[in-house]
Amino acid sequence: MAGEPVVFTVRYTKEHCLATAWRYWQKRLGYRYALELAIGTGLLVLATQGPYRWIEVALMVAVGIFAVLGAGLFFIHWYRARAGLAALTPPTSTWTLTEDGIIQASSLGESAIAWERLPEVWRFPELWLLIWGRDVYSTIPVAQMPREARQMIERRVKETGGVLR
Repeated sequence: MAGEPVVFTVRYTKEHCLATAWRYWQKRLGYRYALELAIGTGLLVLATQGPYRWIEVALMVAVGIFAVLGAGLFFIHWYRARAGLAALTPPTSTWTLTEDGIIQASSLGESAIAWERLPEVWRFPELWLLIWGRDVYSTIPVAQMPREARQMIERRVKETGGVLR
């Protein structure tokens, strides 16, 4: 029935932390990161073919900074996920989906958010990321999410103008 809340409990693991960080990085930077790194490296190779040593040094610095920042984004999100997991005792979260919003409760507390505040959902085969804002998201492993929950999330996100990716 459409008015009935969907309630389910998720148990998080270290593997979820790694998968979450990887998928977030992949969607946020992914192919663009690889392409920009390849272009920067290509320009660096071209610069070494001429007498312009200052361009070579500038490109090396730029490509190096870009590579470190991109890798840093992954490690920051992985660290944050692991710290969050360590804080959860037990490492579970109970989700309640209603027509009005999403309620998530764990040993850390409870939060309730209206569907209108969920602008995006990134769907991957092993997990879904509910994107609340830039670098703010919640993870739900697909194997632990009932079919009714997936259907409700998809329906309510579409109805409230959100994006499913």
